[in-house]
Amino acid sequence: MTNLEKQFDEALIKNCEIAKKECDCNPARFLQTLEKFGGVKTAKEIIRKGRLSDNFDKLQEAGCLELTMEATITKSQFLELFTDDEVNSCFEVLCEYGYFK
Repeated sequence: MTNLEKQFDEALIKNCEIAKKECDCNPARFLQTLEKFGGVKTAKEIIRKGRLSDNFDKLQEAGCLELTMEATITKSQFLELFTDDEVNSCFEVLCEYGYFK
């Protein structure tokens, strides 16, 4: 695992902790998957299946889309971990839900 991949994992874990405290989310399943496969592999699989990350809807309702896996992927420091198609997929979903205004 590269240093950047570790940083991505740490960002996802931090966001899950914040979501649990501030948005009444239960990211347990996502954290288990993250621990088992790592953030990049987990994210790529979720995107490949055309799904949204766990608790996406709950975070959207709470006005906290910045805590989603999708928003983390679109951050400039993590772009090189993903293909353009993967990043664009996340960007499109976030736009659809009003994150980028």
